Amino acid sequence: MFDYYKGGLSYGLNSTFMIFLYFEDFIKILIACLLGGLIGAQRQRKGMSIGLRTHIVVCVSAALVQIISIDYNFINKSNVDVMRLGAQVISGIGFLGMASIIKDGRFIVGLTTAASMWFISCVGLAVGSGLYIPATMATLVIYIILIDVFNLEKRIGHKKYNDSIFELEITIIRIPADKNEVNIILDYITQKDYKILSTSINAEDRNNVIIRMTLRKPLKESNENEIIADLLQYEYVKKVNMF
Repeated sequence: MFDYYKGGLSYGLNSTFMIFLYFEDFIKILIACLLGGLIGAQRQRKGMSIGLRTHIVVCVSAALVQIISIDYNFINKSNVDVMRLGAQVISGIGFLGMASIIKDGRFIVGLTTAASMWFISCVGLAVGSGLYIPATMATLVIYIILIDVFNLEKRIGHKKYNDSIFELEITIIRIPADKNEVNIILDYITQKDYKILSTSINAEDRNNVIIRMTLRKPLKESNENEIIADLLQYEYVKKVNMF
């Protein structure tokens, strides 16, 4: 069937070789799907709009670009630089990453998701090149970092204040765009002399928004339960968790 397959400039590749080539391509696409899904699922669980499906599509697409480059050389017995198309993927993925970055007042959210999009495109290129082990190792390392198994952010960023640091997770009802409930909550916390060390704001679904904050207790004696009780007095606050 493939004895006279004509992909471009030359022909004559036997059917056994072509079957093996396309079978390997299929394995590459499956691996890219699995690795992209691993990172995408983690981002989706964090409430990011760019989640499972987008990461899979980007990873498989990048793998396909590299498959095209490599297969073209085999089929046409040419010596085209296989990284030329891949380089365009790395430089062009920025438009998707940019869509995940949001500036909300004093805070910028989505930078990690943007970085994960760029990373997963590199994973796709590695898988497409047949570098399965490096691609898998890199994906596992980044996955461990993203889920913060060792609680690195808190240990590195706030080592001197471990006893005075805690985290709040506030779930609020999604409100009309002309209201400013998020800033009201932030202002209330700062008025209580708590220092906000970090903040992330994610849309859990169409109805809820989750605010995650790392806070440092004030020097004076304080009661975290009082803050939780006060926050629950707001009609748009559904739930407050402290860690």
